[in-house]
Amino acid sequence: MINKFCIFNFSIFILLSGNLIAQKNLQSEMLTAKNKVLPALVHIEPIKEVFSSGKRVKVQVTGSGVIFSPEGYVLTNNHVAEKAHNVKCTLANRDEVPAEVVGLDALTDLAVLKLDLSKKDYKTVDFAEFGDSDKLEVGEIVMALGSPLGLSRSLSMGVISSLDRYFEDQGEMVSPFNLWIQTDAAINPGNSGGPLINLQGEIIGVNARAIIFGENLGFAIPINTAKLVIERILIETSRN
Repeated sequence: MINKFCIFNFSIFILLSGNLIAQKNLQSEMLTAKNKVLPALVHIEPIKEVFSSGKRVKVQVTGSGVIFSPEGYVLTNNHVAEKAHNVKCTLANRDEVPAEVVGLDALTDLAVLKLDLSKKDYKTVDFAEFGDSDKLEVGEIVMALGSPLGLSRSLSMGVISSLDRYFEDQGEMVSPFNLWIQTDAAINPGNSGGPLINLQGEIIGVNARAIIFGENLGFAIPINTAKLVIERILIETSRN
């Protein structure tokens, strides 16, 4: 007769083994997704002209972006790129490449930059692929990449907390056409413009804001909104 204690121990062993396998599978998915997007991650340092004490001065700020085409087009936030006198981008391989602002859309807080690839003799660059933000579900695991507080190539993990969060205009954050993706993945100043990705390594959002003094309250612009803005900006650019 099989001892009941042995059966119990065997059941616990099977359960723990299954959990360990699931954890390893999740970690493998996360690493694969990260490795697909990290080469396209950009650390952005715009030089902006602002007025301080009645004088025009230049200040450097920090943001993030992601390359979405082999030609070197970069998606970021409007509040990162607006009023930029010039823009310096650091690629994942730590090469510094200048960029120009191709187009801005304050109403969705999105912007498109174009890397000057001739400065480094690049013909093409690594780029990341867009996903479909309409297919997201609350509870889905996501990762936020960017340069929080200037710490480039950082990654945080969380889940989608809400898919239809709306905000009234707050200070300079005026983006009335967005329903925000809320996530508990850490998003801090400097993350702005960086990609929010799923476990397939697809960009499903653009990190943009967090609630000050709020814990685990980050917000990203749905990538389907960004697709429409990118298309419009590139069409307008081709006409000029």
